[in-house]
Amino acid sequence: MDPLVEQARAGDTSALQALLAQVAPSVHRFGMRMCKNAHDAEDVLQDTLLAIATHLGEFEGRSSLSSWAFALTRSACTRRRRGLKHRPTASVDDIPEQVDRAPSPEQAASDKQLAGALSGALDALSDDHREVILLRDVEGLSAAEAAEALAISIDALKSRLHRAREALREELRPVLEPDAPPRSSRCPDVMAMWSRKLEGDLSQGDCAQMEEHIKGCTSCGAACDALRQALLACRRSASDEVSPVVQDRVKAALRAFAELPRR
Repeated sequence: MDPLVEQARAGDTSALQALLAQVAPSVHRFGMRMCKNAHDAEDVLQDTLLAIATHLGEFEGRSSLSSWAFALTRSACTRRRRGLKHRPTASVDDIPEQVDRAPSPEQAASDKQLAGALSGALDALSDDHREVILLRDVEGLSAAEAAEALAISIDALKSRLHRAREALREELRPVLEPDAPPRSSRCPDVMAMWSRKLEGDLSQGDCAQMEEHIKGCTSCGAACDALRQALLACRRSASDEVSPVVQDRVKAALRAFAELPRR
């Protein structure tokens, strides 16, 4: 078990604060994307942090802290989303964008355009597709961790992930593939194959076949390149920066935990 978790479980308040600050950015980011409402995302963040603090003694380390934290976040998001039908969604500007530290002006403009397009594309996905992309491709959880957070099997996780990646690429097609020629009906499903390759599930023979096809097919080559760019943008959108809002919610969760009656 992580030494920080052990210290927090033993009652070390400083360790608990550090632990909550460590998971808070990812929890907040997930809440923003799933609730699409800044106020509710902040409430989800505080609810989740308080749940972690309150039930940390029950966490035995059989799963990863990340998968457990996201399972709690997902439950909090589900409760909040039930009452969101008439609330305004968060704008793209409410979600911090991440770019390379010193990009050229052209690259910065391109990154900003892609970040905006990615935000809209994620919002357009179904909840099932959005959350699996967020956990696997934004937050970087392993397939096993993401499956545990979603309470599904690894095989089901991967199947959903392949479909979600294809859906994300379709949403980003106007930005990433504006001039790509149409695919032939004889083309293999290179999107599913490439996604399986990322998960380590594509045989060497199938991988070689895919690579050979991509070399001679402009359309499939463009599709694979678009998916690569989309997933790279997903990873760039993740940041462990603890913003003032997140810091305030960490402190609020600690205060609420301190005020709870002890058994």
